[in-house]
Amino acid sequence: MIVLTMAVTGCATIESGGSSGGAVGDKKIVKKVYPAVDPKITVAYEMALRSMRAGDTAKAEQQLKKLADDYPQFSGPHNNLGILYYRDGKLDEATTAFGNALKINPDSVVSLNYLGIISRGKGEFKQAQDYYEKALQVDPDYAYAHLNYGILLELYMGKLPEALVHYKRYQELNKEDDKKVSGWIVDLDRRIKK
Repeated sequence: MIVLTMAVTGCATIESGGSSGGAVGDKKIVKKVYPAVDPKITVAYEMALRSMRAGDTAKAEQQLKKLADDYPQFSGPHNNLGILYYRDGKLDEATTAFGNALKINPDSVVSLNYLGIISRGKGEFKQAQDYYEKALQVDPDYAYAHLNYGILLELYMGKLPEALVHYKRYQELNKEDDKKVSGWIVDLDRRIKK
C-alpha cells in the first residue's frame, strides 16, 4: 500500500462538550485544517509515488527524503519512507519514519497500523494492540487495522471471538472478498463453537 495523498485537507472529528462547531447531541464537530498543498509539491509527490510503484526504491527514497526535508509540515513523505523501509526489512528506519509522520499527524492510521505490525513482529504484543486500537479509534473503517488487529488477537493473544469480529469487519470494508480471510473466518468460527 502506498499513501496516495500528501495530507488530508480537512477532517471532521467529534468531541464531547463545548459550544462551538456543529452540534450533534452533546458533541461538537471539530474540523481539522491541514496546510494547503502547492501544485508543484503535489507533482513532486506523485513522481515519488510513481517511483515507488515502479519498484525504483532508491529513487523513491531520494525523492521522499527531499520532500520530507523541504516540506516538513506534511506527513505523507514520512509515511511512504516508512513503507519503503518496511518492505526492505529496515525496521528501525521504518519505525523512525512512521514516528516522524505521527509527530506531524498523530492521527495517521497508516503509521499506527505499520507500527502495530512492527511491534507484533518484535513480540511487543501490548504495544501492537495499542497501535491498532488507536488506529481504529481514529478511523473505525480502516480495514487494514482490523485485519492486523485480528491477526494479533487470534495468533498471538488467543482472543478468538474478538479476532473473528475484526476479520469480519475487514471483509465488510474490503471491496473484494479476501478468500484467505474468508477461510480464516470459517476456521475461527468452527474453533470458537467447539
